[in-house]
Amino acid sequence: MRARRTAPRVRDLRLFDSCVTLGRMARAGTPEWLTPDSLLAVMDKHDIAEALVHRVEARMTYPRRDGNRALLEAIQGVTRLHPVWVLEPPASHRPRAARGLVEEMLAAGVRAARLMMGVAPPLPWVWDDLCGALEAHRVPCFLDFAPTGNQWPHGSTQGNPSDWAIDQLRQLCLAHPRLPMILSHVQGGLGVTYSILPLVRWVPNLHIDITAVMDYWRKAATELGPERVFFATGMPFCDPAILVSNVQYAHEIDDAAKRMICGENLRRLLEAVQ
Repeated sequence: MRARRTAPRVRDLRLFDSCVTLGRMARAGTPEWLTPDSLLAVMDKHDIAEALVHRVEARMTYPRRDGNRALLEAIQGVTRLHPVWVLEPPASHRPRAARGLVEEMLAAGVRAARLMMGVAPPLPWVWDDLCGALEAHRVPCFLDFAPTGNQWPHGSTQGNPSDWAIDQLRQLCLAHPRLPMILSHVQGGLGVTYSILPLVRWVPNLHIDITAVMDYWRKAATELGPERVFFATGMPFCDPAILVSNVQYAHEIDDAAKRMICGENLRRLLEAVQ
């Protein structure tokens, strides 16, 4: 009788959370905050080693530059938290404007971007200049399809692109094959849009995270390879315990694959930024 594989210790997985929002949240009219200190306390509780973080103000208000700069001040000196700048195509449609935005981000020590595709749709002609500038430096891009209107809870990163948006995203990804793109916090209703997994299968530079907590990410990991999947919690809009246990106890995935999903994939992309 074959023994059942035991789950690895969470600490051994070296969890690197790829989706965390800092700043003021409004839930049912009650303002709440996720600060670097309160985030670190949650990370310690769940043995999350590191996290990519962005500011809710950068997602929800203009100019986005103010929220991005406020993020750098908030996490200065906190080595476990790594900044992500929230970006959308510059108002100027000249490639020089996009290059300047990316160069400013890299000069500030930021090695990952969050692209607001719930605001500016993934039409290739809208995003080409910015994606080209990001591709030149191999900056990993987390694709944010959440609406930023009056959704509850305010500022949530959860979104679920339509089939039309997925078709446009396919063209955009194929036009920038050396740009790593990660579908971030894609979830809605009872699951995710049917066409997402075929899209990830056919587009080599597109990845997904584990926030769709059913069997979806497991299917991607087993059918396409664990290098296509990234750990994420979606804090503070999701309970991190659910996501941690979801990957820890995935018995159909071996420990080496779990380590890739939980942090090695993300560390490899960040180290490859030029």
